[in-house]
Amino acid sequence: MTQHTLSATPGGRPHSRRPRRALAAAALSLAALACSAAQAAPLDDLRRQVEASQFDQAWATAQANPQLLGDVHFDFLYGVAAINVGRIPDGLLALERHLAAVPANDRARLELARGYFLLGEYTRARAEFEFVLRYNPPASVRSNINGFLQAMQVRESADRRATARLYVEGGLGHDTNVNGGTFRDELQLVFGNVSLVGSPSRQVPDSYAQAAVGGQQLLRVTNRLSVFAGADLDHRANFDETTYDLTSLGGYVGLTQLGAGALWRLTLGSTRLMVGGNRYRDTLQLSAEANVTLSPELSFMGFTQYAEQRHAEADEVRDARAATVGGMFTQAFNDLPGTPTLGLRLSWTQEENLRLRSDLDRDMPLARVFASVTPLPALRLAAGLTAWRQKYGNVDIGFGTVRRDTALSADMTANYALDERWSLRGDLVWSRNKSNQDLYDSSRKAASLKLRYQY
Repeated sequence: MTQHTLSATPGGRPHSRRPRRALAAAALSLAALACSAAQAAPLDDLRRQVEASQFDQAWATAQANPQLLGDVHFDFLYGVAAINVGRIPDGLLALERHLAAVPANDRARLELARGYFLLGEYTRARAEFEFVLRYNPPASVRSNINGFLQAMQVRESADRRATARLYVEGGLGHDTNVNGGTFRDELQLVFGNVSLVGSPSRQVPDSYAQAAVGGQQLLRVTNRLSVFAGADLDHRANFDETTYDLTSLGGYVGLTQLGAGALWRLTLGSTRLMVGGNRYRDTLQLSAEANVTLSPELSFMGFTQYAEQRHAEADEVRDARAATVGGMFTQAFNDLPGTPTLGLRLSWTQEENLRLRSDLDRDMPLARVFASVTPLPALRLAAGLTAWRQKYGNVDIGFGTVRRDTALSADMTANYALDERWSLRGDLVWSRNKSNQDLYDSSRKAASLKLRYQY
């Protein structure tokens, strides 16, 4: 009774609902097919463009179809296109989404690793490259991966901030100013001239041996967020002037976050500097960086840092807090032999003395230009020129003037990778500081050769 009543027409003529249901199902199927066809068309275009290495067109196609974000096939193609047009953080996010659904896609993982490599996130890049190596890829893929691993090893040797999971380093060097002293023989003070002959304020040359060890552990929390922690120990022992032996011990924790078109890094670190085996200064600092790719060859990093310095009792009058802001542009020339890069770094530091010594407050603008080239797969050459000024806050009682410094420094580095783990590094440094207060006129020349193992 109920069945007939529910199936009756308004006129009372009973009939079955099956034709109506069949028509509805057919309409839904047609709509789904139409929707699927509408999605398939841009997806097919995107696939053809990526396979033809038409990445600019592929990026335009991907941008025109945001409704496809989250589709496993679209995310892969979107990620490849984004990385190849320089939108690396966007590409990394898309590839991370794809690999969460299809972890066995080696092509996606290799593109992901390459993206992290381009951003300088070598620890994460190495982990992805080595994941692919564990599954015995073809010889051509292994060779390509080994090239990236070797390049990272060479670059890490030049930039310890991009720390390997573990490294050990040792070497020899010579420094014409191990104590940071002045080359002046005499000072002109308010109350008269003072001879510096035989004084510890005079710069002292010496040769030295140096050893360092350190490492970093990174943990991926989500496809956007990673956390890391690390530590470094560096000791430099002079052959004769052991009073000026230097030991630096530091640790840090931090996180990296992908989002808003950039890779963000936040780091909290603490460092102790010891001179002659005695504590000289402790530094606690918090820094933030944002890495943005403006094009496949041009990148920008903005950074800021807050630091507090606490000295040993004999020098506690120098306790200070400092704030730094700045930015760095790096331009690569991938089509030229050796893939040369040029860069510019600008920063401003304002330091405030914590012991009410306004004569020790200072502002320091800094500019650095640098370049590097890779003439051989295992060899990287780099050079830089840095200029900065120091303007202090008040009159120094001894000199009767406000201190003003102008400094210039030049450096050259050559890194040669013996294999994927071992490398040699040679460094040359020249610097000169000119001050209106004679005590701070100084110069320095240094050279070193180091052997490094990293894992």
